[in-house]
Amino acid sequence: MKKNLLTLGAGVVTLTCSLAANAGNGSWTTESIGGFNSVSMYTPSTTSPVGNGKSLMVVLHGCTQSYTAFTTANLEDTADQYGMVIALPDAMNKAGYSCWSYWEGTKSRTSADYKNVITLAEDLRDDASYDIDPDQIYVAGLSSGGAFAMTVGCLAPDIFAGMGLD
Repeated sequence: MKKNLLTLGAGVVTLTCSLAANAGNGSWTTESIGGFNSVSMYTPSTTSPVGNGKSLMVVLHGCTQSYTAFTTANLEDTADQYGMVIALPDAMNKAGYSCWSYWEGTKSRTSADYKNVITLAEDLRDDASYDIDPDQIYVAGLSSGGAFAMTVGCLAPDIFAGMGLD
């Protein structure tokens, strides 16, 4: 039995486990965008079955985890099914153990990686080649990435339609 990694419906995104590995029909690339030196991007060839265009999921890594770890998490099939661009940024302002620095500094839309995550989402939304539906932008994260995703989602509810925290 196969479970989807991402399930999108009525504006809710859920991350679950995958029991099968299949290649999607889109592609992974690495870019420098949104204030980040490295962002792994998966761009499906499909569009979202709801709304207009593709949805966007910004996924934040945890401590000691590489930003590219999610490129081997079998996200492609579900991203293709739901027309979801996946962006995996590497934190620029890392704290101990390469964590997102959620407990240090100012928490604002204009500071450090909070600004970068918001800028990443805005840059991808505004780039017509990605065809991102501005009403379907989500942020998720694991461990310190989950804490960071929660904070950035609360700082920018006008940008992020939802957040997934693990």
